[in-house]
Amino acid sequence: MMSKNPLQESASSDALRLKALQSGFESRVEVNQRMLIDKMLARYSSDFVVCRELIQNSDDAKATSFHFEITCNDGSVSLSSEKDFHNKTITEIRAINNGLIFNETDWKRVAAIAEGNTNVESVGQFGVGFFSVFSFSEEPIITSGNEYMAFVWRDDNSLTTYRHQLPLEQQSKLTSIILKMRTKYILHMETNLDSDSIIDINESPSGKSPNKKRQKKSTTPITITNEIIPTINLAQLKAYFTKVLSFTKHINELIIKINQKVIFKVTKTRKPISSTKFNSQFKKNSIHDMLHLDSLVQTEQIFSIDHGPSITLNHISVDATLIIDENYHNHIRRILKKSLPPSVQIQLLYAPNNIVMTQLQSKSSKNDDLHMKILNSLIPLKFQNDEIYPSGLIFIGLGTHQTTGIGMHVYSHLIPTIERENLDLQDPYISKWNRELLLSVGQIARFIFNQLIVVNKQFDSTLASYSFQPSVPNNEIGSILVDGFFSSDKDLLVPVKRFPTDVNLSLIPSKQAYIANSKHIHSFLSLPLVPYELSKNGLFQALKD
Repeated sequence: MMSKNPLQESASSDALRLKALQSGFESRVEVNQRMLIDKMLARYSSDFVVCRELIQNSDDAKATSFHFEITCNDGSVSLSSEKDFHNKTITEIRAINNGLIFNETDWKRVAAIAEGNTNVESVGQFGVGFFSVFSFSEEPIITSGNEYMAFVWRDDNSLTTYRHQLPLEQQSKLTSIILKMRTKYILHMETNLDSDSIIDINESPSGKSPNKKRQKKSTTPITITNEIIPTINLAQLKAYFTKVLSFTKHINELIIKINQKVIFKVTKTRKPISSTKFNSQFKKNSIHDMLHLDSLVQTEQIFSIDHGPSITLNHISVDATLIIDENYHNHIRRILKKSLPPSVQIQLLYAPNNIVMTQLQSKSSKNDDLHMKILNSLIPLKFQNDEIYPSGLIFIGLGTHQTTGIGMHVYSHLIPTIERENLDLQDPYISKWNRELLLSVGQIARFIFNQLIVVNKQFDSTLASYSFQPSVPNNEIGSILVDGFFSSDKDLLVPVKRFPTDVNLSLIPSKQAYIANSKHIHSFLSLPLVPYELSKNGLFQALKD
């Protein structure tokens, strides 16, 4: 007689579950909240992550102004210059915004880990970003409207909240996050401004960009005897705040204060551009028919530093209506715990020709003005050794470290991984959404190119934003953008010199143009040749590929 197979005799999972419920010993699963928060902080380790989360929350709350107030124990009230705060110890940080005050749902959600914002328009998705404040403070306090909430550790691993009415004289229409520093932080004023890397806090240069210095960390630790003390670099904080304004929906003013003194103020204003071809002739579906691209609007965005310089960049905004099927949308809802918005915006920020020309002409002159360097760091191009390199970044609300591979910053309703620095291209449903948005960015960039190339004769500066390079750290992002750019069945117009004696360049379809590897050929060959200097632009390498 054959012995019974023990695998065949194993009880079904349903039967085991039923027996456990009927007569098993019940024990609740315990969560060590301190360890959970510490592990989350390890995932949220990028520079200025606390600022990122608090500013994003403020923008989601429709705030127009955000104040970052630092308190130092300077021991004196006579400090008048920001340099006087160099190497002072930070005792408290307050983040204040004038957005919508907390309602009952907000109070409940902020005290719950992983209960994300259910508003389909908001950037917050995972419900863990706010807890980054615990990297600064052991027991943060939130005040909003007439109430406040204090986070208190009851024991070493159990976090409790206490909610109470504010005293009448402290009630306002503002929301404040009060962070009494848990460990010693030093405020650092950068004194050596020789390197642009001081302010390029989110730059991830491609391997082709020469002579790149390793960038400084914004919270570089300093060592005193055996003690390691983290610092907050004010120059990089200013640069980060300026970059933050690139695509904020509502916030147009960011202020840094130290001991109640305004140290830095940067603002963003929008200036409409009169109706042109940009605003018309643009209605199309995305490549896989998930979006209908309804309208395209161009504006100028002026970034101004109070009592300092300003810079103007071109901004493109496209409204897109979702046309996805309900079955696919249900999969997205299951993952995000909320729906996608019925319409999304795709936005691009790039340098106008006059900015590119100014940068090329001034590359040899040394500029020690920190505020001008900060504004120039907004330009999604880098100028080195007589060459221009694209340095556009992906923005998911605020900036990430992912480059676009083109000379344009890109913002849309992209879905990131939990730490909000990388796009999710792993989950099949999320990846499908992100890829469609990136392809649409490429389509929009192509539309802009088609308009600019026929009206701007300064071809070197016009082509600068389209010098495709591998995107980093994920080069797939840039490849998807390029696919979207070349998805049109219409041939691309490129500038050529038809004859060696020609003074002006002509625009012809790229399939009729030639590229020579030697500039000497241009002096005698009567073919429509792309000028040698322009042929080094990454656009022409992409065309050859």
